[in-house]
Amino acid sequence: MTDKSIGIGWDVGGWMGNNHGVAICEWDPATNTIDWIGTPTEIAIPENENLSLQYLIDASGDPFKLETINDHRIIIGVDAPLGYPKAFIQLINGKINQVDKPEKEIYNPLAYRYTDRVIYETWGKKPLSAVFDRIGNNATAAMSHAKMWEKHDGFKICPMAKREKTDKKLIIEVYPALVKASKTAVAHANLTQYLPTDIKPGTDAYDACICALYAIAFGADDAPLPSIASPPAHAEEVVKEEGWIYYFEKG
Repeated sequence: MTDKSIGIGWDVGGWMGNNHGVAICEWDPATNTIDWIGTPTEIAIPENENLSLQYLIDASGDPFKLETINDHRIIIGVDAPLGYPKAFIQLINGKINQVDKPEKEIYNPLAYRYTDRVIYETWGKKPLSAVFDRIGNNATAAMSHAKMWEKHDGFKICPMAKREKTDKKLIIEVYPALVKASKTAVAHANLTQYLPTDIKPGTDAYDACICALYAIAFGADDAPLPSIASPPAHAEEVVKEEGWIYYFEKG
């Protein structure tokens, strides 16, 4: 029988703010239902500390211990870049060749990753650049914490890490803006039916709920959610270095 799946949504804020949205839900294959654990909320990184995974879980108000749910899949959906452009990494390491001014900013290899360009060409939306835009603040918080959870809690960051079928602890990068017409709009009807009824659109907690649904869809193929788009085979090497935004397939 398919394992239950827990989706933890993290709408990442900056290092100093209190705008980190957190939401947790569970998919039960026996009933094919998605239930919310506790209450979606917004928190800050503790002073002189970090966001331990248990701290995130406890923030829901209905805490559980990671070690007590070994029979579940646990997927963390993170709304922030989990990697930098390959060309930018080469630049700061002194290994890059000439870069010419592109026709459009999205095609600047120093600023945008392969996955960002896929999002732009598929959806017409341009993700923020971890290099050029202020989201670099959020990106560093997301990357450092994901690496910490990888080391201390046994998670794998996809698609950078080699994934096995038996893996039950995964971290993915997601993009809630793709399923909304604007920042304050409600999510697409295919998702709204699974969101908590009392959560306010336009809040970080609302986006965290969307992140949690992305996580469930990624970890459970049988869940009643749209399919998740994975990186194409020809881009395997670059996404292992830069990361990939997992999104619901069009249609």
